[in-house]
Amino acid sequence: MSKEAIGLGVLYKNLIGRLKELIISPQSEWKIVMEERKTTNDVLSSFSLPLIGFYTAAVFVGYLLSHQELDFQAALKSAAFTFSGFFFGLYLSYYSLFKAFNAFNLSIDKEQVFQLVAFSSCVMYLTGSVIALIPEAIIIGSILNLYVAYLVWLALGHVNNVTKENRVWLTALSSIVILLIPVLIDRLFIFISNLTV
Repeated sequence: MSKEAIGLGVLYKNLIGRLKELIISPQSEWKIVMEERKTTNDVLSSFSLPLIGFYTAAVFVGYLLSHQELDFQAALKSAAFTFSGFFFGLYLSYYSLFKAFNAFNLSIDKEQVFQLVAFSSCVMYLTGSVIALIPEAIIIGSILNLYVAYLVWLALGHVNNVTKENRVWLTALSSIVILLIPVLIDRLFIFISNLTV
């Protein structure tokens, strides 16, 4: 398959299509995802970065809308922390899970682990965007984030080296890592920022 530049319209059409399928029919979509064998860079550029960027923009706009004074510097700072937390959180989650799977002699390749983390994280980006724009939706958004565990469960069903016995604890471990690490990094940036003020 040749690597050719695709237009922005096609990129977003594919992104929205994949999001829709992951939410509506995740079982069949995971089968397609695992058969595609996309590289980490492909997944990052065509899926994760646009979603993290959308989430970042939502945080910026949400900050401006929820504060009476138009403090662009604070809004930009909040958006930068969100982008950094979720971008580095994606990689740290991926790295942590890859090492954990190898520690238990589950030889799952790097691309599959990255796909598991990246595609399962889409729920957090969507709910985070909604919460940033409508803060009152925080309870519903937090509950909807549990859908990450269901996506992970289905994804692990398509990984050859995962047995039925391992699937439960791998789902729990992966879900906790995917849900917590980006938020912790985001909060760490905020904490460090407050120390330097």
